[in-house]
Amino acid sequence: MASPSPALPPTWQVRITAPDGSVAGGGVLIPGNQVLTCVHVVNTALRRDRGSHPPEPEDMVYVDLPHHVRHQRRGARVIEATWNAERDTTLLRLDAGPQYAPARLSSRTPEIIASRQPYPVRVQGYPRSNTDGLSVAAWVIGPGGNLPQRAQVDIDPRHPVRFEPGFSGCGVLDTRDGSVIGILTSMLEDTSDSSGQLSGRIGLMEPVEMVEPLSAHTTDTELEEVRRVLSDMLFEAAWEAFGAATRHRPTERVEFGSAWEAFAYLRDLTPRPDGLPCEIVFIEEIARKEVVSPRALRAYSDSRHPSEVPRQPLARLREAGAPESPETAALVVSAEPVPGDPDAPEGYLVSHWLREGHGTTKGTPFRTSENGLRDAVLRLIDQSEERLHARESAADLRLEFILPFPLLARPVAQWRLSAPMSGEGERVGASYEIVLHAHERLNEPGWERARRKIQHRWRELTENGEGRLYLVPPGPAAEAGTLLRDHLAGPGIVLCVLGAAAELDDGTPQLAAALQAGLPGIAWLHGGDRSQTRRFHEWISGIARSGDRICFEDMASLPRLLREWRTQNGQTASEGYDPYDIIVLLDNMDQIRDLHQVGILTSPKKTDSYD
Repeated sequence: MASPSPALPPTWQVRITAPDGSVAGGGVLIPGNQVLTCVHVVNTALRRDRGSHPPEPEDMVYVDLPHHVRHQRRGARVIEATWNAERDTTLLRLDAGPQYAPARLSSRTPEIIASRQPYPVRVQGYPRSNTDGLSVAAWVIGPGGNLPQRAQVDIDPRHPVRFEPGFSGCGVLDTRDGSVIGILTSMLEDTSDSSGQLSGRIGLMEPVEMVEPLSAHTTDTELEEVRRVLSDMLFEAAWEAFGAATRHRPTERVEFGSAWEAFAYLRDLTPRPDGLPCEIVFIEEIARKEVVSPRALRAYSDSRHPSEVPRQPLARLREAGAPESPETAALVVSAEPVPGDPDAPEGYLVSHWLREGHGTTKGTPFRTSENGLRDAVLRLIDQSEERLHARESAADLRLEFILPFPLLARPVAQWRLSAPMSGEGERVGASYEIVLHAHERLNEPGWERARRKIQHRWRELTENGEGRLYLVPPGPAAEAGTLLRDHLAGPGIVLCVLGAAAELDDGTPQLAAALQAGLPGIAWLHGGDRSQTRRFHEWISGIARSGDRICFEDMASLPRLLREWRTQNGQTASEGYDPYDIIVLLDNMDQIRDLHQVGILTSPKKTDSYD
């Protein structure tokens, strides 16, 4: 069961007390050294009867402001003109003293009502059992209560907490961007469930836009200017910017009339791996081309809080440099055939390395059979996670396999990870990016021409920014003969999608031809029939944004795009095949050179060089 979090609240979340120190409720610190709270909280703190008139100017309300590991008490007085007994809101003005960081206020109610979906928030409260405060997850459900624009807030049922008087006046925090969208005003008298644990989980929120004195703080002028600029811009003129903003995501079919519609759509997507929201990338790309008012678009980016728009990635984007990849670690596993009795099962020598911020650590090599490879790899993954956890590393773990030809068709993404309770967890392809390399092509003599072609094709891809995608039509094995080898020798081809599974008689010669042609990327569908393979071709063609061309960024990000698609969109029922059966071999020459520099790969015999 999830638990509420006892912690000192953010600096804008204040506690309002009576002179004897008992907690009356909470409030939200807003710009101008003022506090937003409830009328009934003030009445409770002053021991007044409920009434429509504000207290006398000399009546002091005590406010506790979070300060390091404790609260600091300050006096405050009601601003008479803000007293609104009907909507139960008022503002207090703090006495002279140090300035604290106020909350950022946002109007969200229209958006929540339009979406008709629960909206995730967090609420702070001061129940009798914990007057230092508890923070709990909740949902804004939609309109509620007997006043216009009031909203219903439900505490997440996993939290063993109910609304109490100590929650009144406390801020409702938008977990998406850290802004305050309202204050809690009251608890609804709901009915208990069969276990008696539901009562008190439903409350009401007064949205900040309904507090008239806050209008200057809730009007998002920068957003309104973006709306004005992009509403007059056709989406066709912003297509390239949309592509840049969604390049890290699986390709989706979208139809927009204006650039503003695309902007609104992007606001609902998760940020890029570098933390930048998709809509920020969208408007920054438009601003870079100076198609429409770049100053207004960049002003919007600058007006967002750093927790919403991280400043370093934004600066890199404006410098037109490639966004810095998030910190990653890599488990590199190499399997080499071990000569032995030809009548005995094939044996392999498994070498493994863990690469992360502390450097590269080589593990102890060991031997295993083909049947034992799966269990050996799963153990190495668990050991790598333990090491990263012990070092408190936040790095994402990527899996790289250097496998001989007979093992390339193993469906690694389908293997199930271990789990502490059920024994079996999610599939490997759900948790990790997976990259395959062909052992023979990287290490064995006789493959010199193929290695040179990989370098040449990758260099062209980097310089031109794009390369060709070649789809082998699903068909008979004859298509893997001389004609296919000639086709794959064509200039500019960087990614080949096989027309049959590599483990099948039709697919094995196709994979061999693609490896010999020096193609950096090769993909296929494990175990797929012709119909399933055609549908897989349609998906991967969607990544190529213009005909048979694939851009450098999508090519280099193919393992990540595949993992995200598997976990977010790709379902067997809708796709007609299992996305975890997709296998990708990718020799990114930047990464290959890196593996040589740290000694994971050694230079092949003869005169080959990757420099």
